[in-house]
Amino acid sequence: MEHQENVWDLEYGERGTKWSRRRLAFPVSFEGKVVLEAGFGDGKTLSSIIEKRPANVVAFDFSAVALERCREAFRDLKNVSFVKADAESLPFEAGSFDVVVAYYILDNMLVEGRRKAVGEFFRVLRPGGFVLFEDFAVGDFREDLGKRVGMPEAHTLLKKKGLLCHYFSVEEVRELLSDFSNVEAGLKERKPVRNRPELVRRLVSAVALK
Repeated sequence: MEHQENVWDLEYGERGTKWSRRRLAFPVSFEGKVVLEAGFGDGKTLSSIIEKRPANVVAFDFSAVALERCREAFRDLKNVSFVKADAESLPFEAGSFDVVVAYYILDNMLVEGRRKAVGEFFRVLRPGGFVLFEDFAVGDFREDLGKRVGMPEAHTLLKKKGLLCHYFSVEEVRELLSDFSNVEAGLKERKPVRNRPELVRRLVSAVALK
C-alpha cells in the first residue's frame, strides 16, 4: 500500500485547487481565535474558515502539491500561514490553538494513525478549546459503490488510485475523542443526486471540548 502522501500529491496534481461555492457553517465561533486546519487539501474548508473572521489560521497538509497550490491561491491573506506536516506528529507547541478543524482528514488513515492524530489535536489545543470533526459515515452510498482494490480494515476502502477512505460510526467517533471532556456527535444525511433518492450521503459530525 503506497504512502498516502505520494497518492495525494498525484491526486492534487491532477485535479488542481478548486472548490464549490457552497459555504460551510461551523458549530463554534472563530472570530478573534487562532485556528488550526488539519489537512487543508484544495482549500475548500479553509475558504469558509477565513470568512468567520479568525485572528489567525495555520493550515497544514502533508501534500507538497496542495501546499504549493494553496499558498498561491491564498497569497494575499496576511493572517493565514501554510505548513507541510503530518497529522500524526505536528510541529506545534502544546496549547497553541483555540480551535482545530479536522474535516475529511482522518478518513485517509488507518486506525493507529487516527488515534495518533487525535492525540496531537488534543495536545496542541488550549484548555477550553474545541476540535471540530466531520467525515464520512458508515452507510454512505459511496462505501458500497466505490471502486476498490481492498479493505485493510473494517469500513476502510483502498481505492484503485491507492487512496484510503474510512467510514465512521457515531460510536467510533465518540471513542476516538474520548480524552476530551465533552463530545457531541451525530449523523447528517442528504440526497445529493437528483432523481436518485436511494443514494444517501451520510456524514458524522462532532464537537469535542478540551
